[in-house]
Amino acid sequence: MLEIGEAVIIRNDTLNHLDYRYHYQGAENQLIFRYDSTPHFPKLPSFPHHKHLPDDVVESERPEIIRVIEEAMADDV
Repeated sequence: MLEIGEAVIIRNDTLNHLDYRYHYQGAENQLIFRYDSTPHFPKLPSFPHHKHLPDDVVESERPEIIRVIEEAMADDV
């Protein structure tokens, strides 16, 4: 299951991301990955952006949605 959630506004014909969460989990409800911008890992260089993995949290910028979909599809092969 892939859940995509974003809060965006359009200002001066530009899409501005306020917040996001891209959550991918397996058939047994186990986390595979989640990208989000919740500000709870201030020591990461990419703060507030980060990526949750099953056993870790790593730095990561906000990925384009198409890259998230491709990553989820590659995992499902």
